[in-house]
Amino acid sequence: GQEDLGKLLYSARYGLQGKPDYVFRSRLGGRIVPVELKSGRIGDALEPHRGDYLQLAAYFLLLEDVYGKRPRFGRLVYADYMFEVRNTAGVREVLRTMAEMRRMLETGEGHAESSFVHCRHCVCNGTVCEFSER
Repeated sequence: GQEDLGKLLYSARYGLQGKPDYVFRSRLGGRIVPVELKSGRIGDALEPHRGDYLQLAAYFLLLEDVYGKRPRFGRLVYADYMFEVRNTAGVREVLRTMAEMRRMLETGEGHAESSFVHCRHCVCNGTVCEFSER
């Protein structure tokens, strides 16, 4: 069944909050599966956009902290394809990226990989990011 629709999840442990589009819980074993819907298309790409992957990995951390159950996988659903993403090394990348972002906020220094490829799917592109190409 599907539950907690629209519920904002918060983890003090990670200083992280977010709201997956859907969270499914299986009847057998109560396994938790976050599902994130993307309006764009994936085209010929063999893997999800990096930002979407990191977002789903952040939901893995949040759900494990909030519910005490580690999701084994999640789904990224694009207009033309669905990826089933295993909960593996991406979580460590999220923690590294968050630490980097916090350092940049504190010191005002940092390296942004601004390019069309890196920025085009980012939610900050053309809004709050001073590095993005407008």
